[in-house]
Amino acid sequence: MSERSAALLPNQGTDFAAALSAPPVNNLRRIGGEMFAWSDRDPQRSEPLPRGAVLRHLLSRYAGPGRTVLVAGPHADEVVVALADSGAAVTWLLRSLIDAEDAARNHSRVTVLAGAAVKLDAAEKFDLVVAADGVDRLNSAEGEQMTPAQLIDRLAETVQPDGVLLLVHDNRLGVHHTVRLEPGSRERLDSDWYPADDENDVERPASPEQLAARLAESGLTVAASYAAFPEPATPTVLVGEGLLGTVGSPLRPRLGTALSQAFAAAFRGRPVLSDPRRLVNRALRAGAEGTVAPAWLVIARGPGEAPAVDRHALLIGDAQGTFAYEVASAADGEVHTTVLEPLEGPIEREGLRRVSEPKAPGADAGYVLEERLEHLAATSDLRQMRVELTQYDTWLRAQAQDGLVSGPVALAGLADVFVTEHGPSLLPTRWESIEPVPVDTAEIRAVWQFAVQLITSGQAHPWSLTSNAVDLTATMLGMVGLGVDADRVRDAVDLHVRIEAADQGLNLSDQHDRRLQLLSVSPGAAQVDVAGYRELTEALWRQRYQASHLLAMMEWTEQIIKSRDLQVSKMDWEVQFYKKTWAGRFLWISRSAYRVIMRDGRKFVRGRRARKAAEAQANAVR
Repeated sequence: MSERSAALLPNQGTDFAAALSAPPVNNLRRIGGEMFAWSDRDPQRSEPLPRGAVLRHLLSRYAGPGRTVLVAGPHADEVVVALADSGAAVTWLLRSLIDAEDAARNHSRVTVLAGAAVKLDAAEKFDLVVAADGVDRLNSAEGEQMTPAQLIDRLAETVQPDGVLLLVHDNRLGVHHTVRLEPGSRERLDSDWYPADDENDVERPASPEQLAARLAESGLTVAASYAAFPEPATPTVLVGEGLLGTVGSPLRPRLGTALSQAFAAAFRGRPVLSDPRRLVNRALRAGAEGTVAPAWLVIARGPGEAPAVDRHALLIGDAQGTFAYEVASAADGEVHTTVLEPLEGPIEREGLRRVSEPKAPGADAGYVLEERLEHLAATSDLRQMRVELTQYDTWLRAQAQDGLVSGPVALAGLADVFVTEHGPSLLPTRWESIEPVPVDTAEIRAVWQFAVQLITSGQAHPWSLTSNAVDLTATMLGMVGLGVDADRVRDAVDLHVRIEAADQGLNLSDQHDRRLQLLSVSPGAAQVDVAGYRELTEALWRQRYQASHLLAMMEWTEQIIKSRDLQVSKMDWEVQFYKKTWAGRFLWISRSAYRVIMRDGRKFVRGRRARKAAEAQANAVR
């Protein structure tokens, strides 16, 4: 493996030589089995490193002064720094010698172990063991290979009797594997050079129940378990056991919106087999989201007096690890939010401000407006759709002052509106406008975004297949009496681009390209966020469907033109025949005379009939 690594990674030899010539570090221990010409931190050749606000929050609950922590495997620096900042004594295990030396130099407060998990000292125990990267990158090619089940057992052995293990376990049936479309990853990603035989490895836990049973055999008890979305490395949405599969929970509508936004952000611009939001939405309706979850995050406790473990229903955070909040349902059924990891400071971009205190409507029953409109569009229920849009229009304009709307509601889409028996309300949003926005622009942007989704996703709707996004927007807003022109749509698209620029850090060139892409959305356009192969195929079919109609219309027009040309030619021949030959002139004179005789004859007959009728009427009077 080392020769292949050096062949495919020419820079690794240089890095290794530089590492040998670097000054020694005192916080690095080589325990054996370390890999020399190898790195797990190259973003182009390795899987992403674990990070995220919800992960940092959970770790902060079990790390603190006087506690010992083992971080097993590659993690983002921010995770290790947060553990060290808590006052805990952190030990970091890395199989790559290059990564270990780099980590030792950059984190002087952390003890770095270079080697394989099998070489860990069995006598050394820790209060907290963190394996957010799973167990797939704990083996080393330079020594004994352990199976995933054995690696889980090895991590469990390092936990103190009163300690805690936080483990993120990849789900091979997860939606991220189902929709993955990465040809050549076997040669591109270092971690896939020697893949594990998951299909035939009967000991590898394949469900949360099997994972809990495996940990129980090692003497640990799972105190809390979560389904992690949208990817194992960056879990931004954690769904607790109390919410998984409970279709009637008041948190289900909020869960659907949170998962849709999380997958859109994680898979934006990445080629996939199909839009993962479709599969997750179906799983939610069936109460099977835990089955297709990309990973399971478990918190297991030792048999001793372990610290209490908090259980959350729904945790939502950022991939950058700057913000996290909880959405929970109280005993009385009222829904509320609690900020767990606040922003370090105010964030302002593109004239927008990051929302620091998101709030959820307290009602325990209702529906997301976007989902409701999708259903009404699919069933062609135009009457009820007009009712829903009118209710939304009335609610939005009630939030405005002098035709301007400010705060989070100015940037809310239809997916951010939760309708209860008391009317619409706003779900937690990420950004708010610093300056007020015209209420028409806010409404056009929300409806236009919904129209783009209808077109690019190929969903059923009652309007013509050839309708573009502007046409659909004008049609739906016409139901509430709001007119739309090109300038208003452009203003709405500019507002949407500002939101994406603030959320994704787009530069001016990217914003320009994105604006042109959004303004050109037509029935043949593919999805503007997630590049799914299935959606691309549907877009290609719509393009061919329109092209076939255009070809049919061109053929019909050509036939009509030929038919008219033939008639004109025939009439021209008759005219020339009548003008140039004596026979034609005679026929022309005869036809003219015939027309005169027939015309005058008709007049004579009608006059005679009129006189007889007048005489008959006069005789009747006498």
